[in-house]
Amino acid sequence: MNGVPVIPCPECVGLAFQVQRCQCTSGGDRLLVEWDALADQPYTDCQLCRGDGSVAVPCRLCASRGRRRAELVLTVVNLDTGRATSRQLRPGRLAPDPEQGGGWQVPLAPILRELADVVGARSLRDHWRLDDAVWLPRRWQPDLPAAQRNAIEAEALAGQDYDPWRVLLGRSAEDPLPPDPNHHLGQLCALAGLLHLDLVVEVRHCYGRTSWDVRYEMPGGEVPAQTQLRGEDLPAAVAATTVAEAMYGLDARGLSAPAYTVRSASDDPTVPVAIDLDLVERRVFADLAAGAPGAQAIWRNGRWWHTRLRPGDDAEVLHERATGQVVRRRVTTLLRAWEPPDPTWWGEPVDWRECPDCRPDSRLRRCHCRLGSPTVDPDCPRCGGAGMAPSALSCHTCRDSRRIYSALTVTVTDLTRATHTLWHPAAGEPATLVGTQPGGKPVYQLRDHYRAARLAAIFGVRPQDLTHLDDMPGHGLGQDLCDGTVTVDGPEVDPVGCYVSSAARGRPGARLIVLAQVPDAPSLADLIRLALGLDLALAVSVCDYRLNAADPLLVHGDRWRVQVVRPDAPIESDPVLSRSLEAAIADCLEYLDNALLAAVPQDPEQPVPAPGLAVPPVVADPPALLSRLGSHYAGQFVTARFTRDGCQLYLGERDCTLPLARAATLADAVAALRLMRDSH
Repeated sequence: MNGVPVIPCPECVGLAFQVQRCQCTSGGDRLLVEWDALADQPYTDCQLCRGDGSVAVPCRLCASRGRRRAELVLTVVNLDTGRATSRQLRPGRLAPDPEQGGGWQVPLAPILRELADVVGARSLRDHWRLDDAVWLPRRWQPDLPAAQRNAIEAEALAGQDYDPWRVLLGRSAEDPLPPDPNHHLGQLCALAGLLHLDLVVEVRHCYGRTSWDVRYEMPGGEVPAQTQLRGEDLPAAVAATTVAEAMYGLDARGLSAPAYTVRSASDDPTVPVAIDLDLVERRVFADLAAGAPGAQAIWRNGRWWHTRLRPGDDAEVLHERATGQVVRRRVTTLLRAWEPPDPTWWGEPVDWRECPDCRPDSRLRRCHCRLGSPTVDPDCPRCGGAGMAPSALSCHTCRDSRRIYSALTVTVTDLTRATHTLWHPAAGEPATLVGTQPGGKPVYQLRDHYRAARLAAIFGVRPQDLTHLDDMPGHGLGQDLCDGTVTVDGPEVDPVGCYVSSAARGRPGARLIVLAQVPDAPSLADLIRLALGLDLALAVSVCDYRLNAADPLLVHGDRWRVQVVRPDAPIESDPVLSRSLEAAIADCLEYLDNALLAAVPQDPEQPVPAPGLAVPPVVADPPALLSRLGSHYAGQFVTARFTRDGCQLYLGERDCTLPLARAATLADAVAALRLMRDSH
């Protein structure tokens, strides 16, 4: 079989669309329905099926092509050398293993480990992929005729085309030993004390099993309705919890937490706490066994506090379906049976006022017609002159916390030490008028105390290395926060108070937690080797905004974008850029699976890429030359595309890109431009 095996899509039988029962039939002919209703009756006023009960939808599994590719390609690439090797799984080339229960499967772990040995990859990223397998339908048997076996194998492989090219990255060095769970939990506890947060270890009953979660919380916050499943026992949950994962969702969990200032603490580096993980697990599990729906151990004030969870009041959650129906779901809230003592680091309470731009227990938000205007448009089609309109988005003013804080504690950390700075405006604080927006609104810059950029130097990093650690891990701090600038509605508005209340919106406990750390990312040369080893290209874009340095309203510094793309992919004229090269590389690796999926031909008769063992050319690390290009074409996007054929340079011009130079190496391409010596 030389061509790519293709079969008609089993879901749509080659029609490229499916006729399905409309989702309105689950709730019946009612506007307000229960989320678990099974009425099997269409909604007369359904906005999808118009009361018919059936809808024709494009087939999602075959992307409306009617055919599916029966091929799966496994690739392992060594990030240190760029060497890659692949295995094509096609019908007739599988070696299934029997499984318990009489079925057959093709485990992928042995194949991936064999490929890793070929390219010398001793440690593999995305270990969860080693658990993958291709499951064959039960009618497959080894004694069937070859044609029948191949047809069944083609059906199984076609079911894998949602991810037809699975690439694992490896390194030449061995994997580091996994951290000891006791030590890792001790590190999480020490960081909780450093950042003045609670570390919560929680267990709940979940579908007949125990579900463990480890997370950070603001003291005094509500028990979340749902938690993450980190593991079925505490050691597994601790091993699966990184600092970023323990922080994730802190803003949503802490919306109701009381806000206090933070008392000064020692700046000494944090030391892991000695933890007996087995003792913690047994104590929490004992509370759960007493008939409670859940139990918690809370690390606060340097020790564990234990409490059971008890059922609270039922809460009603409403959301609108695309059918026009409103779905109602009743959720039982959980409460702590006992609250630990107040944190010793709590200072004074932070004053706040209720948000004027949203309504409690509703989706009414300030209408767009009031943005930047003190009056309401009486002819507004959204609100009809009421000034409030329904919206699915969170409130822009308070992010659904209902609180406008008067002060904010800014915590900056590199995960070994931390500083806590209070932004508490006083009456008459100075602010410098530095410009006006196109609509005439004044723009002020505050004194150094309110500029987050000055805190970066304490930890030896650049302002562009400051990122959110609480609600948006990995996202850079905004330029307004770094430079201390704020736009106000008029000269009568206090700029310092407006700046602090805006920075504090939606922040749990009036706390902003910032990570001061350069992203842990490989070099750009490593990524070029990776792309070339996969027979793809690496596109690196840079834009230098040095000409904007004197204008606080414009973007400052330089911005980067790194992408793995097909060699023939079009060049973006206006790419989305990151605040630093390291952040751009980290983003490229984070979303590499999406880039590889985009590199697979959409036509199912075209094969999935299967790079071999060709050694990619040696490429010098190019950031210095790319920075020189960016400074020469300041204010414009410059893109360098690295392929096996060499390097091409492009310049972004409005809505198009212009080719600048093509050569075997970036240095030769830059030399061909004969750039004048840059002035610095």
